[in-house]
Amino acid sequence: MKRIFCLFLSALIGILLTIQPSLADNRQLLGTYRDWDAFMLKKTNGEKVCYMISIPKSASPKSLKHGNPFLTVSHKPVRKIRNEVNFVVGYNFKKNSRVTMTVDKKRKFRLFTEGDGAWGDDVKADNAMTSAMKRGSYLVMSGQSGRGNNTGYRFSLSGFTAAHNAITKACR
Repeated sequence: MKRIFCLFLSALIGILLTIQPSLADNRQLLGTYRDWDAFMLKKTNGEKVCYMISIPKSASPKSLKHGNPFLTVSHKPVRKIRNEVNFVVGYNFKKNSRVTMTVDKKRKFRLFTEGDGAWGDDVKADNAMTSAMKRGSYLVMSGQSGRGNNTGYRFSLSGFTAAHNAITKACR
């Protein structure tokens, strides 16, 4: 069931990653790498967007409805964007709040929020997060909802490096 949900989310992300969605756009599964799926989207204008996606293994607190959170890393070569980290939760974060990504309880990163998404501050932050994720085994995303609830999501990094290699090769 989680795999079907992940494929559904990847289709949704494929649509959201396009500036002008078109029925002629072509999304291709590059592979499933343990807990990560890798995709390439070829847009009608020839632009390629490659991204990888995963859903959390657990969410806390269990008493809350968490929406459908997911984490992506994407390459958009035409726009010279690589390793763009995006965390989406399905509900709005507290305005002007920050999300903390903690990799293996060792490396911490802060992401800015807007609506239901969180991103690294700049290219340097995205590259540092991606590098840490390649070396890690799990990460926890912690944030605060618009209602003031503190939430946390644990993601497996099993397959992260292989999925990242696949999107990097496809979107050179």
